[in-house]
This record gives sequence, C-alpha cells and structure tokens, in this order.
Amino acid sequence: MYMKTYYEIKSRHRKGYAFLIRHMALLFSVAVLFSCGDADMNSPIGKGDGVPQPVAVRGVENISGGAIVKYAVPNDDNVNYIEAVYTIKGNETRKKGSFYTSELELDGFPEEGEYKVALYSVSFSEVRSEPVEVTVFPTTPPYRKVAETLDVQPVFGGVRSTYGNPTKANLQITFLKLNDGDRWQELETLYTSLEEGIFYVRGLESVETTFGVVCRDRWQNVSDTLEVVATPVYEEMADRTRFANHPLPGDITYDLLNRPQPVQPYHTGAGAGVGNIHALWSGTTTQPFAGTYFFFSNTTAGLPNSITIDLGREYELSRFVYWPRQVRNSSNPPAHTFSSTHVKRFELWGSKDPNPDGSWASWTRIGAFESFRPSGSPIPGDANSTPEDRLVTTRGENFDMPEGIETYRYIRYRVFSTWGNQPYWSSVQFQFFGNPVTD
Repeated sequence: MYMKTYYEIKSRHRKGYAFLIRHMALLFSVAVLFSCGDADMNSPIGKGDGVPQPVAVRGVENISGGAIVKYAVPNDDNVNYIEAVYTIKGNETRKKGSFYTSELELDGFPEEGEYKVALYSVSFSEVRSEPVEVTVFPTTPPYRKVAETLDVQPVFGGVRSTYGNPTKANLQITFLKLNDGDRWQELETLYTSLEEGIFYVRGLESVETTFGVVCRDRWQNVSDTLEVVATPVYEEMADRTRFANHPLPGDITYDLLNRPQPVQPYHTGAGAGVGNIHALWSGTTTQPFAGTYFFFSNTTAGLPNSITIDLGREYELSRFVYWPRQVRNSSNPPAHTFSSTHVKRFELWGSKDPNPDGSWASWTRIGAFESFRPSGSPIPGDANSTPEDRLVTTRGENFDMPEGIETYRYIRYRVFSTWGNQPYWSSVQFQFFGNPVTD
C-alpha cells in the first residue's frame, strides 16, 4: 500500500515537472522573439536580402489583346515569384507569375502594336532582380474584333445587333441613342462571353432614331461608336382583356375560376381538368401571391401537351414573351428559372377558325422554339445561373416570330419539355406582341 502511494506521488511530481518545463520553454521562446529590438515584425520573412538572379525568357506567343511570355525560373532559392511590368495608356500595369509555372499571360492591351515589357525575379524580401526586357506584339484585342462584327437592324418594337466573339472574352455591348440634346443616352448593356449572339433592345417608339453601339472590355477599353439611323417597326402588346380560354379536345386545361384560399390558391394540383389558364393573362408579371395565380399544368398529363387561347382578334404576331414561375415566399424568386417547370421546348400554332374536334388540320405551325440561357449554359438549376440569367424572371423570355407569317386569332401552345425534365410545366404570364388586324 505504501509503495503504491509512493509511486503515485512520484508519478504526479514527474508530470508536474514536465508541465513546468514545457511552459518554461514556451516563455523562453516568447522572450527571445520580443528581444529582437526594433525589428519590423511586418517585414516579409525571406531567405536573404540579396538580389535574385534574373529570369530567362524562352519565347513569346502573341495573342488577341495580349501575349504569353514563356520563361525559365533562375536556379536561385531566393526567388519567390516572377513579375512583368508594362505601360498601358500611361499607367503602369503589373502581372505576377508563380515560381512553379513557366509562363505568364499579359492582357489589357487596347490595340495591336509593339509594347515593351520588363520581367523581374522577385525575392521573398520583395527585392527585384535586374530587369529583362522583352518586346510583345499583341494582335487586335477582342473588344475591337467584336465591334467589327456588330450588325444593327430595326425589328418589331426596337433594334437588334448580332455579334461574333470568337475568343469568348468577357465583354459589354452597349446600345445608345442620340437624344434631343445631341448627347448619347444609354439604352441597355449586354454582358456576354458567348461565342456569338443577338442583342435586342425593346420598347422603343416607331420613329427614326440615331442609334449607337459600343463594345467595352474589363480594362475599360472602348471601341469606336457604330452609328446607325433606323426606325423600329411598330408593334403593340396584344390586348389581354380580349383573351379567353378556348379549350379543345386534347388540350390539358379547362375553365376553372379563381378560387379563394384555402382551396389550392396557387395551383390546382393533379387531376382531370387541372390548371387556371386565366392566370396567363392576368397582367401580373411578378408573383405577390395576394389573389394572383400562376398557371400550373396537369401533373399527370405528361408531355407533349397543349392549351388554346383566343386572342379576341387577329394579329400579325411579332414576338411572344414567356414569364417563368417564381418561388413563393422566398428570398430567391428566380430559383425555378431555367429549372424545374420552366418550359424549354415548345411550338406555337395559329388558326383563324379552329375545328372544334381538336384536330390539327385547321392549324398552321408558326414555329418551333427552344429556351436558352443568356449565359449560354445548358445546365439546368439556379446554381448554374448568372445575374443575366436571373433577369429573365422579371423581364420575361422573348421569342421572335418568323417574318411574313399570316395573321391569326387563335394560338395553340404546345409544350415538349422543361428545363427540369418535369412532365408538367408552369408560367406566371404570357404576352403576345404584333400588329392587330382592323376589326
């Protein structure tokens, strides 16, 4: 018993000594650290204050708006990174390259030409080597290349411009108009990195106007203004107060009056005759859910399926706008945009006098359409959306009609697929634009 107690006490003393020794060592280290006098604790910790060896340039690859400098890092333990210094528009620009790579891309050059670049090895103490000068010859930068492809044309309700962006550079294309004070006024800006595309500006009066288009890159290099005098083609939004449901055999939706809560106030669930087609022309393009409904198709009908709308008069249609369902009571209303029940592929059919038996013989296919993200991404889901993609939630998705189509009073909307591969679809609002036929 005595021996056991003795060894327990001795063991405790040993642990106490070890604890004391460890803490004394820590205190000693701190004392040494703070005994360094006036040493600057914020200075970089390097492997020496000597001047590092210069970098060796292996070659230059000139590219659109830039150049790729290939180099060999010197065999010097004091080298931390490689730095290129060059001047653009009178301002010094610096680009850093890793010690572990062998090339450095220089960009932001406003035009093609000859530029001098100084290349340095930089130490851990931020000491530069002697410069190595290299000459680069960037080719025409992307913003100028894209500006050369711009082609502005008047369209229904506005103007459009096609563009080509072969390098897929991140660019801004801005539409301007010359106002009454002979000053440029910005209409709309497109942010794009697509290889090619079409940029529309809508909602303009049908009067002769001087338009301008410029292209800008992220270094604020701006192209010359392309000036075009054009007159937007007249269009008006079809009068929704004349719209009516025109159910035909084979369609999925029949007349259901708006029903008060708590009886399925937002959509009507699954079952025969489901849906509230009147929501599609309520005039509300946002979704406050205070007496406002969105349309939700029969969840058991499968795809393809169709609905039929009587526009109330004949129109020469110019475009159709689809507004995707928004998420109720959410901080992220666009969560269903380019996802879930957002329509991806559909057809529009027109008729002046449809056969009441629901057959397609009395109908003419206006066109087959497919939904595309402004960003160009084919992947569904809000996680893959850009800010431009999410704007579709509040601006709608425009689909232009083919030129020279006949006038129609009845429209059949036929859905083939959704972004979320759901067998049903939804929408907050439909809008049709064009020229009405005189009654």
